[in-house]
Amino acid sequence: MTNALVVDDEPAICQCLEALFSDLDCDVSVAASAENGLELLQQSAFDVVFLDVRLPGIDGLEALAEFQNQSVTPVVVMTAHGDLSTAVSAVEKGAFDYLPKPFELEHVSDVFQRAVAESMSRRNMRSKAAAPNTSGDLVGGSLVMQNLFRQIAMAAQHDAPVLITGESGTGKELVANAIHRHSARKDHPLVVVHLASLSEGLLERELFGHSAGAFTGADQAQAGVIAQANQGTLFLDEIGETPKSTQVTLLRAIESGEFYPVGSATPERSGFRLVAATNVPIEVLKSSDRFRPDFFYRLAAIQIHVPPLRERLDDIPQLASYFLQQQTSDDSRHFTDEAIRELQDRDYPGNVRELRNIVIRAASESMESAIGVSSIAAIKEQSSSASTDSELRQATRLWAQRALKEELPSPILAASQIVESELITAAMKQTNGNRSAAAQLLGIHRETLREKLRKMEASR
Repeated sequence: MTNALVVDDEPAICQCLEALFSDLDCDVSVAASAENGLELLQQSAFDVVFLDVRLPGIDGLEALAEFQNQSVTPVVVMTAHGDLSTAVSAVEKGAFDYLPKPFELEHVSDVFQRAVAESMSRRNMRSKAAAPNTSGDLVGGSLVMQNLFRQIAMAAQHDAPVLITGESGTGKELVANAIHRHSARKDHPLVVVHLASLSEGLLERELFGHSAGAFTGADQAQAGVIAQANQGTLFLDEIGETPKSTQVTLLRAIESGEFYPVGSATPERSGFRLVAATNVPIEVLKSSDRFRPDFFYRLAAIQIHVPPLRERLDDIPQLASYFLQQQTSDDSRHFTDEAIRELQDRDYPGNVRELRNIVIRAASESMESAIGVSSIAAIKEQSSSASTDSELRQATRLWAQRALKEELPSPILAASQIVESELITAAMKQTNGNRSAAAQLLGIHRETLREKLRKMEASR
């Protein structure tokens, strides 16, 4: 049986909702004020909260944040005095849904059932995070991670394309895996493709497959990843590496499910769901010419940002314990409180991946059951890159202050272009103009480097 909390000072509304939810096999608790509702929330777990806006004492919208701080339970906001600003404010503050009074009972029933389903998804996500295992689950109990779990749960209920953004090492592929695992497509394939490892010519064949005789050596037809992901999920990592010519054909496949294998005049169909990821900030993607606008907006129907580790330092004890458990079968091994504080007192430019590496090294270098602060402090994880990162941050901070003060147009795009240009120039100089070596040094395709060099030359 589910549990609902109705917070409303109108007895008639409370009685109506109590009767409706009871018919839906739900146990209902009632509160006449936000303060009373918060007290009940501290005492019991609820699957959904229906919260009125006009209440004696604290107003419902003011109390909404506190309801969310105390629980990840979906909150449905109700009001008889609604307008656009109230609705927008409720949604911006994280309300699961907005219910204007008077309402149709059928509509309330639909909202209730969706909220309960959402609650179950969040609870499942939270329990997986609280009891991590070796299956690659996301780990964390901080508020930013709870918000991420909520976004994953909501995305899993839909079929629209998802664009996952976040810095390198934050766990974007884990998010894609979680979306697939909690979706109706979970019994079908999850196909993963890292676009940065494919040249433009190979990318077309990898995505769409090819027919027999399409090119030299193509003795037989081969299915691409879009066909392999039929009824499942296709995850494209580093989507920013997709050439514009490929974006056109990929957009058609996303919208209609129809595509042409390389060398074939006969269309094929696939009912795949696209999830993509990039470490390029969303503002840069939108303002640059990296994407066709129609491709970008179709791709980013649902957007999920994975927070960097520096924004979730409270998760470090749990993450450190999780990674340590992966390295040893000795349950007595643990980090001391001082070691945890040392772990939390770092910048982590490499995010969760960097923390994992530190834990692995500390576990291998210390023979003690209790891994102390000396084992952590002795590890200068990626000291040269960390130093470089610090220098870059300092220089960028000074540049940003001047750029904003002088009101430069599109400062984010300008900064991105400056850094990219300097990196390419340095790589070409270091490799004596060898494009293949420079591309490898930069971690991009040779064709991508060639195109960037062409644009740099044209802009001079």
